[in-house]
Amino acid sequence: MNPRVRLITSEKLDDLSLSGKSLKQTLSSLKWINSVLGNHRQLANAVLKYCKKNNGEKVLRIVDLGCGGGDCIFHISKKLTQHGIHNSFIGIDGNPASISYAKEKNHNQKNISFLVSNILDKNFKIPDCDLLISSHFMYHFDNENLIHFLQKTKEKKIKHIIFSELYRSRAAYYLFKIMGYVLPISDMAKNDGLIAIQRAFSVNELRKILEQSTIKEFKIKRKPFFRMISAIKV
Repeated sequence: MNPRVRLITSEKLDDLSLSGKSLKQTLSSLKWINSVLGNHRQLANAVLKYCKKNNGEKVLRIVDLGCGGGDCIFHISKKLTQHGIHNSFIGIDGNPASISYAKEKNHNQKNISFLVSNILDKNFKIPDCDLLISSHFMYHFDNENLIHFLQKTKEKKIKHIIFSELYRSRAAYYLFKIMGYVLPISDMAKNDGLIAIQRAFSVNELRKILEQSTIKEFKIKRKPFFRMISAIKV
């Protein structure tokens, strides 16, 4: 692995026609990883911090890009509700089978809906919302397209964005590779995980992209394990 260069290689999970047992096992594996390694908690805390400042009496509309099986949405929605914050979520993913899985797992949640749409398509339209979030998805953009996407959020007059992303690290790559032998996750999750680490932005790369996007204000904070939370004021 070369930590100085982003890998440009697709993961198996990027196949939007993927379905069946292998997809469900991998979505379940990602839920386990997000829960055990702290991403659910880290992202929920960042969203809660924003919502406490912007709560009022209205329902805060939140859109999750690349929602997969919807586990992050469910966790965040539960936390906001516990703090008395009214919320509604739209989860978006390009794979219809992933959305079907998410609907099945979250069918009792009246404040959560899901939408099939290819976020990487240049014609993708961001739904109206107060807050845009994403977990481990933005690295799918190359630098230029991510800058363009962030500029689109300004046109939509979205107030705030929170991204939770891996940052590229040689230590993260080899640690995950070693742990892959014992982690209770699918082979696809193990293989895609190694690719994802190599595709991730470094902290400095993401900072430069945000600056080039003429974003007003942002903070990038490193979190365990090898993650960064970006809170962006558009």
